[in-house]
Amino acid sequence: MLMVEIDPDKKKPLYEQIYEEIKRQIQVGTLPEKTKLPSARALAKRLEISRNTVDLAYGQLTAEGYIESRPRSGYYVCMVEDLAALDIQVETEEIDPEPKKEEMPYDFSPSGTEMEQFPYQVWRKLLKEVMINDNSELFQKGDAQGDLGLRKAIMYYLRQSRGVKVHCDQIILGAGMENLLFLLRQTFGTKQIVGVENPVYTNAYGILKELGFGVRPISMDQNGMKIDNLRKSDADLAYVTPAHQYPTGIVMPAGRRGQLLRWAKEKEGRYIIEDDYDSEFRYYGKPIPALQGTDHHEKVIYIGTFSRVIAPAIRVSYMVLPPKLLVKYRENVTAFSCSVSRIDQAVLTLFLSEGHFERHLNRMRNIYKEKHDLLLHCIRQFMNGADISGQGAGVHVMIDFHIRQNEQFERELRKQGVVIYPLSFYYMEGKPKEEKYILGFTRMKKKDMIEGTRIIGNVLSTIK
Repeated sequence: MLMVEIDPDKKKPLYEQIYEEIKRQIQVGTLPEKTKLPSARALAKRLEISRNTVDLAYGQLTAEGYIESRPRSGYYVCMVEDLAALDIQVETEEIDPEPKKEEMPYDFSPSGTEMEQFPYQVWRKLLKEVMINDNSELFQKGDAQGDLGLRKAIMYYLRQSRGVKVHCDQIILGAGMENLLFLLRQTFGTKQIVGVENPVYTNAYGILKELGFGVRPISMDQNGMKIDNLRKSDADLAYVTPAHQYPTGIVMPAGRRGQLLRWAKEKEGRYIIEDDYDSEFRYYGKPIPALQGTDHHEKVIYIGTFSRVIAPAIRVSYMVLPPKLLVKYRENVTAFSCSVSRIDQAVLTLFLSEGHFERHLNRMRNIYKEKHDLLLHCIRQFMNGADISGQGAGVHVMIDFHIRQNEQFERELRKQGVVIYPLSFYYMEGKPKEEKYILGFTRMKKKDMIEGTRIIGNVLSTIK
């Protein structure tokens, strides 16, 4: 007979206590094979808890193969000799730990998100809702482009917020940008040449090279990628971030966008890859519309992600293919399943469709705006003569301190626990005429931002 004790005062959820106790009893043999368990209703009544709690525990045990549900009969213990061995500890060879990264108290990193604001309770509730429905379909393979429900939710979001012309059939989901670029490589085949903005988002550059694309750095001016230089290259693909160029913060104006679209239209097989990186965060005026929304010749491949807005670990990115290219994708990419867990897809679908994403985005936009404005105030207060660019959007700003002793400057800052990021790091070819610096603000606490900028100002006064 099954005996289960639970402790409501424990931090561990009740369903997890039930799941672990039944699992333990099965593994040690207290509950042998073919033992019938009490119904969820009966166990819930005995423990004086919600039936949903027991359903969730039984569902997890069923998913892991410890018990099985027989129609019109109930739950029975499975044969688990091999599974029981999983908890046996074995000696393993000691592995040297990875060296710890140096912790700096005032790190103005442009990457990462403000994780204190992650909606843990909402995410936990939605995950529980997804799992409690005992939906065995979620453990099947699913559509290679991603579940239809999530693609529809993304379609509505992109139409309303970014002005993207899209049908859900055009959307392909992937676990991060690297996965989507891999699928593009498979679609186009090998020997593809892509022109990238210089300076560029270094992660994108590295991924393109690792995937075997030929990469051509294309120089920029105050309006973005120089189309004359792109035209002189042998590239048939152009990788751009027109809404808020990374790292310079340049917004590509309508005239330059038109030139870029004209370049793509001039030759069959040319396409623009639009990475809409951090476009959700614009703090003044109307959002900058996506380039794809103004494309009348189906030449733009649109890429976006939820990692920047929600959390880096939410590895759900999406790609919108032009109809003609979608046909090519379906012809050439037939062996690959969707790389995003269907459970994660189900949770994110609810997060979008029930309005949680919109509320979270608005909250994060307000939080980042406060940090953005505070950073600008501190720069003006502590760094006399510094020029700011790229402000008003995104998650970082760019500063020109007008100094020549850059190595000494950076070295002295690190001594005092401050890290800022030189623009030259983002150049794949050549260097800027004058060094500028990237200061991010998403992960910094306000008090650290104030102290960090004060230190920068003090060091500047000794260098100049």
